[in-house]
Amino acid sequence: MNNPVIKKTAAIIVGIMVFIGLVVGYFAIFGTRAADFEPRDVIVSNIEKNSVRATWATGVDTQGVVEYGTTPTALNFFAPEATKGKTHTIDLTLLSPNTTYYFDVRVGDTKYDNGGVPWTFTTKGAESSVASPTIAPTKAASDAQPTPFQQLKISDGTEGCTETDCTLIKAKLGKGCSTQDYFKCVRKLTPTP
Repeated sequence: MNNPVIKKTAAIIVGIMVFIGLVVGYFAIFGTRAADFEPRDVIVSNIEKNSVRATWATGVDTQGVVEYGTTPTALNFFAPEATKGKTHTIDLTLLSPNTTYYFDVRVGDTKYDNGGVPWTFTTKGAESSVASPTIAPTKAASDAQPTPFQQLKISDGTEGCTETDCTLIKAKLGKGCSTQDYFKCVRKLTPTP
């Protein structure tokens, strides 16, 4: 064991093993970083009059709870996730129409919000009641009247736009003049080589 090469190799191997032990010990004691638990990319989607979907991502597997309410200081309703994961989706239901809600995400004992202010969304308004349309009895094919679409007359370009100045045609686009009229006018002014 007096060989200097063997002593040097053994010292390197022991050093590497101590380094690996320290790294493993550090993560065992301190775990992951707090930033890995923080919700990122918080999105509210599928906004309806009585429900919304909240989604976010985390750096590690977590199980969050959405705390929400109608004022930023009273988040009295809770929607917990069923399982742990890095991608999170919670549907908030039984909401009131046309109401602004505020929410934060709790992971463990830590509340996360939008930089000190709860995230917010507003549900859609209650739809006004629409009277059901009256359906006329079906007529025989010989009694059928043409629909307004069948009576539509397609313009052949001779009526409608009476302007000859390209600037005036452009000003009346959609009001008697079409883009086709404008391009015809421009083509007349542009000499062809």
